[in-house]
Amino acid sequence: MTKQLWLILLPALALAGQAAASLSSLVSAWGHDFTIAPFEPKETMIAVATDKATGMQFNIVKMSNGHLMAVVPFDAMKTPPTVDRKDLM
Repeated sequence: MTKQLWLILLPALALAGQAAASLSSLVSAWGHDFTIAPFEPKETMIAVATDKATGMQFNIVKMSNGHLMAVVPFDAMKTPPTVDRKDLM
């Protein structure tokens, strides 16, 4: 009987996971709602930048055009980021 229960529950859990994933395309920050494009795998060049004087660290990404971009958590930024269209991934 346990096997039959799993056969019923697994498809239901899979559907619930898909629903949660589709709802995660909206992020709220700084009083704004942002829609998120579908994530896609990309190969990126990532490093850690360290301030020589303070030791403060953050992640950076080297863009295909050679520009460097800082990667920080949303809640670490006081205002929404503004990025030139050519620097979007």
